[in-house]
Amino acid sequence: MRNILILFLLNAISYSVFAQPDTLSKPKVRKYSKVWNLSFEQGAMLGNGTEVGDQLAEASYYNGLDFRLGFHINDHSDIYNQVYRLPIMGIGWYASTFQQEEIGKPNAIYYYFDMPIRFERNRKLTMSYLGAFGLSYNFNPYDEVSNPGDVFIGSYRNCYVNLALLMNYHVTPKWTTSLSIGFKHFSNGSFKQPNYGINLVPVSLSVSYKPTAYKPFNGEKSIPKFIQYNLYNIALIAGSKNYSEGDPNYLKAALSINWLRAFSYKYKAGLGLDIFYAGGYKERNNSEATFSNTMSYAVAGSWEWALNEHLYVPVALAVYLKHSENNGERDPFYERVGIRYRFNNNIFAGITIKAHKGVADIFEWTLGYTLKHDQNKY
Repeated sequence: MRNILILFLLNAISYSVFAQPDTLSKPKVRKYSKVWNLSFEQGAMLGNGTEVGDQLAEASYYNGLDFRLGFHINDHSDIYNQVYRLPIMGIGWYASTFQQEEIGKPNAIYYYFDMPIRFERNRKLTMSYLGAFGLSYNFNPYDEVSNPGDVFIGSYRNCYVNLALLMNYHVTPKWTTSLSIGFKHFSNGSFKQPNYGINLVPVSLSVSYKPTAYKPFNGEKSIPKFIQYNLYNIALIAGSKNYSEGDPNYLKAALSINWLRAFSYKYKAGLGLDIFYAGGYKERNNSEATFSNTMSYAVAGSWEWALNEHLYVPVALAVYLKHSENNGERDPFYERVGIRYRFNNNIFAGITIKAHKGVADIFEWTLGYTLKHDQNKY
């Protein structure tokens, strides 16, 4: 699991760090400026509604350290540079401690983006929003004998999600200080029980340094008019689910077919059909597995948020046409969110988390193909 996620992150990061050609004959030359960032944070750990979990959360004293390396594209004419007001994208490493042996001292490696809410121009005080997704490790997972106190999470490795709102003060063109408040989440997507997840509300103070100060954008936006088009995504999905603590994991797989309408450089929306298969039904329920009790179907409202030409965030809210609580489908609807990368040949790959009312069902490892006729020039 770790190696696959790292490879995916490297593929995603490659677009932010290296130039990507539009075609073999007309390469797009881009120059990048580095941004170094160091952040210290403290915050509250949220309980999980159980007596033991709430006591552990109250006793925990959380603080963390973030180190990020980001990149600016030094091209004010770039479409996505204008759409997102000269964003920063890159990689980061995170370390934390809860001062509780039951939880451990988690670390994380991640991909992130930091997007200004307005063009900074020559303003001293600005605001931006940050999103990060990656792999965390070094937890002390739940064990009935050796670590019964960690009722939050049952795995050494987990996903890492961070959302934050930042207020930035530009001391000089090269140095910036920031104050932020955010939300952090650790979860294994029900790969190993228990999986209540760990949720934090941190406040952080950071300093950023740009070795080469970039020239602020002082002109007017000149984004070409977007030509709307239809696209069709066909995806194969696979994941591993642990239904009960101490039991084996079983395959969950799906075929997803979606139609979307691209109506701006940022957003696409449409409808789709998800067909799910849940393995190990006989072993889990001591009952004969049939086509009917292993299959589920759902209609999904789908949305894509494009961070650039290749990298995007898929979001879905779906309603089951048929589902089974014996397969972990605890509610009549589910949500999906994650990150994907669409290559120049229209093949896409990524990871999403499928959940019922915020409770993870599975991590979905996705490989698919997009049919489209996009006439826009990026």
